[in-house]
Amino acid sequence: MAVDKKKMRTYEFMVALKPLLPDDLRKSVHKEFTEMMSKDGGEVLDVDVWGKRYLSYKIQGHNEGYYIVYNFENLPSNINEMKRLLQLRQEILRFMIIEVDNIEKIGKGIKKKEIEV
Repeated sequence: MAVDKKKMRTYEFMVALKPLLPDDLRKSVHKEFTEMMSKDGGEVLDVDVWGKRYLSYKIQGHNEGYYIVYNFENLPSNINEMKRLLQLRQEILRFMIIEVDNIEKIGKGIKKKEIEV
C-alpha cells in the first residue's frame, strides 16, 4: 500500500512509564512503541529519553515516572487506534500525543540520553 506523504502529520508522544520497570522490559516496550509508530508507513523522527522524574502528584501510587519523548510522522487516521492500544498497557502511567507545529525544531533540543535496542 503506497502511503501519501502529503497526508502525514508530525506528532510528539510523551510517555511516563512506571519507574521500577526492569531495563529489558523497558526496552521491549520502547521497541513496541517504535513499531506502532512506524506502522502503515509512519516514521520515528527522534527519541529523547528523560529518565526518572518526580511527578507533581501520585499516579497509581507512584511518586516518579520514567519519561520518554518521541517525535514521529503518521497518518491522522492511525492516532486513535494508537491511543487505544496505549491505554491497554499496564506499564504506562500517563501518555500524551500532540500534533507538532514547528517541525524544524525536532531533534534540536538537549538530549538526555539514548535508548539502545
